Amino acid sequence: MTDDVVGRVVYSKAGRDKKRPFVIVGVTDDGSALIADGNLRAASKPKKKNLRHLIIKDAVFGGDVTDGAAIREYLRSFEERAR
Repeated sequence: MTDDVVGRVVYSKAGRDKKRPFVIVGVTDDGSALIADGNLRAASKPKKKNLRHLIIKDAVFGGDVTDGAAIREYLRSFEERAR
Protein backbone atom coordinates (compact mmCIF):
# COMPACT_ATOMS: atom_id res chain seq x y z
CA MET A 1 0.00 0.00 0.00
CA THR A 2 1.48 3.26 -1.04
CA ASP A 3 -0.17 6.35 -2.41
CA ASP A 4 -3.42 4.50 -3.21
CA VAL A 5 -4.50 4.99 0.43
CA VAL A 6 -4.08 8.77 0.44
CA GLY A 7 -7.48 10.35 0.99
CA ARG A 8 -8.97 7.26 2.62
CA VAL A 9 -10.95 7.61 5.84
CA VAL A 10 -9.46 5.61 8.70
CA TYR A 11 -10.15 4.96 12.36
CA SER A 12 -7.47 4.40 14.97
CA LYS A 13 -7.66 0.99 16.67
CA ALA A 14 -6.11 2.07 19.97
CA GLY A 15 -4.78 5.01 21.94
CA ARG A 16 -6.40 8.23 22.97
CA ASP A 17 -7.55 8.83 19.41
CA LYS A 18 -9.38 5.46 19.33
CA LYS A 19 -12.59 5.42 17.26
CA ARG A 20 -11.92 8.90 15.86
CA PRO A 21 -12.10 9.36 12.10
CA PHE A 22 -9.04 10.64 10.24
CA VAL A 23 -7.99 11.09 6.62
CA ILE A 24 -4.68 9.74 5.34
CA VAL A 25 -2.81 12.76 3.99
CA GLY A 26 0.43 10.98 3.10
CA VAL A 27 2.58 7.87 3.38
CA THR A 28 6.18 7.78 4.61
CA ASP A 29 9.03 5.80 3.07
CA ASP A 30 8.78 3.13 5.78
CA GLY A 31 5.08 2.53 5.02
CA SER A 32 3.54 4.48 7.88
CA ALA A 33 0.48 6.62 7.27
CA LEU A 34 0.29 10.34 8.01
CA ILE A 35 -3.19 11.10 9.32
CA ALA A 36 -5.05 14.33 10.04
CA ASP A 37 -8.54 15.28 11.18
CA GLY A 38 -8.46 19.06 10.76
CA ASN A 39 -9.05 19.64 14.50
CA LEU A 40 -6.47 18.12 16.82
CA ARG A 41 -4.23 17.04 13.97
CA ALA A 42 -3.85 19.64 11.27
CA ALA A 43 -2.96 18.59 7.74
CA SER A 44 0.27 20.57 8.08
CA LYS A 45 1.25 18.56 11.22
CA PRO A 46 -0.14 15.05 10.67
CA LYS A 47 0.28 12.15 13.09
CA LYS A 48 2.48 9.26 11.95
CA LYS A 49 0.70 5.94 12.47
CA ASN A 50 1.49 2.38 11.43
CA LEU A 51 -1.06 1.08 8.90
CA ARG A 52 -1.57 -2.03 11.06
CA HIS A 53 -2.98 0.22 13.78
CA LEU A 54 -5.66 1.71 11.51
CA ILE A 55 -9.03 0.52 10.28
CA ILE A 56 -9.20 1.61 6.64
CA LYS A 57 -12.71 2.38 5.37
CA ASP A 58 -14.02 2.46 1.81
CA ALA A 59 -14.86 6.16 2.02
CA VAL A 60 -12.46 8.46 0.19
CA PHE A 61 -12.02 12.18 0.78
CA GLY A 62 -12.16 13.72 -2.68
CA GLY A 63 -10.84 17.18 -1.84
CA ASP A 64 -7.41 18.63 -1.25
CA VAL A 65 -5.75 16.69 1.60
CA THR A 66 -3.87 19.82 2.66
CA ASP A 67 -7.10 21.74 3.39
CA GLY A 68 -7.80 21.23 7.09
CA ALA A 69 -11.19 22.96 7.04
CA ALA A 70 -12.45 20.72 4.24
CA ILE A 71 -11.20 17.60 6.05
CA ARG A 72 -12.92 18.75 9.26
CA GLU A 73 -16.24 19.29 7.45
CA TYR A 74 -16.01 15.96 5.65
CA LEU A 75 -15.26 14.00 8.85
CA ARG A 76 -18.06 15.65 10.81
CA SER A 77 -20.59 13.17 9.38
CA PHE A 78 -18.38 10.23 10.41
CA GLU A 79 -18.15 11.53 13.98
CA GLU A 80 -21.93 11.86 14.20
CA ARG A 81 -22.43 8.28 13.02
CA ALA A 82 -20.00 6.95 15.64
CA ARG A 83 -21.99 8.46 18.53
